[in-house]
Amino acid sequence: MLIDVTKPLFNGITVWPGDTPFERVTKEIGDFTSSRVTMSLHTGTHMDAPRHRFKEGKPVDEIAPFIVSALVKTSGDPAGKAVLLDRAVTPAEAEELVKGGMVLIGTSSISIDHGEQMEAHARILGAGIPIVENLDLAEVAPGEYIVMVFPLKITGADGSPVRVLLAETPEDIFSFKQGSNHE
Repeated sequence: MLIDVTKPLFNGITVWPGDTPFERVTKEIGDFTSSRVTMSLHTGTHMDAPRHRFKEGKPVDEIAPFIVSALVKTSGDPAGKAVLLDRAVTPAEAEELVKGGMVLIGTSSISIDHGEQMEAHARILGAGIPIVENLDLAEVAPGEYIVMVFPLKITGADGSPVRVLLAETPEDIFSFKQGSNHE
């Protein structure tokens, strides 16, 4: 089964206070419809690249898509894996996960940090590890999955909207049926 844990983008979606609101405007051009989107790169389900916090950090176009094992809402050895949580993390938890060797972290929260402190961002992005925020993990059972994360190649950017899919087994990736979120 593939599980799409990406939140949809729509006019009125909640954004970080003071950030650019999401707006999609469509127009008809003959027999075609064309849309224009205005948004922050940190809207909806998105990836923070190290450049988001550090000017010399890696931009999102230098981050390859991820297809790796993931611990989802559970603990275990994070070495070489993604860790996807249904909550923000403390600076101490961020430090422990970085030292444990995780390669990606994600959260269902609008930010990986608690409140207005930004220490978890600094520790994780400072280690060169991308952060995915605003995942839809509500219907996902805790366990180990394969996560697939696809950032857009936006030259020099600090972040990107992403599509994030979970698979329970490698076979699930190849049995995907077009047009279904949960097959």
